[in-house]
Amino acid sequence: MRLPCYSDYDPAVQATIDYYNPVGIYAGVWASSWDDGGWGNDIEIGPYLGYYTTLGPVDVNVMGAYYMYPGANDDYAEWDYFEFNGDVYYTISNMPLEPTISAGYLFSPDYSEEEGFYQYFYGAIDFVLPYNFGLSCLIGHVDFDGDELYGNGQGVAGGDGWQYEHYSVGINTSLVGFGLDLTYHWTSDKEDLKAYGKKVNERFVFTLSRSI
Repeated sequence: MRLPCYSDYDPAVQATIDYYNPVGIYAGVWASSWDDGGWGNDIEIGPYLGYYTTLGPVDVNVMGAYYMYPGANDDYAEWDYFEFNGDVYYTISNMPLEPTISAGYLFSPDYSEEEGFYQYFYGAIDFVLPYNFGLSCLIGHVDFDGDELYGNGQGVAGGDGWQYEHYSVGINTSLVGFGLDLTYHWTSDKEDLKAYGKKVNERFVFTLSRSI
């Protein structure tokens, strides 16, 4: 899960290079500009490897990634971390609006900034709307130790961490080869998450993308 706070709510430039194998194996590198608050790093890079397949009516995806922050000040905390996730998708093509139901689980054994074990559960539903529009709705649950910096005694493994819900609703379309997405994000328990500052404020996020 990537939040707009990583760019301090300024526009971010992101790029991905993918390779897909006919048997379902894929690999690639994702990169994004971001604002680390003056700790010496302006780019996030994430090489990844995954597998996508179909089991009956269900699509399944598993992936592992390693996120790196070249030039970041490691005296403050260890920034680089591994992340793993699995997702399942089921499309009901014979229903109006062709809903796609999905669910997933993401975890990191030691999250960025030495925040310990991190996990994110989500459930989502997407609809195909008229005139080439789509609607996406998501509910997620975040749970992590918060060993190094943040905490309020709610860590998943007994650490001084956080638990909260993440919600989003978005609409998307395509125009002259570009993808356009406008999504509204918000979280629960903002009063208890003051350590995050602007990270938990509700926000609209607009994404403009192009595949070549």
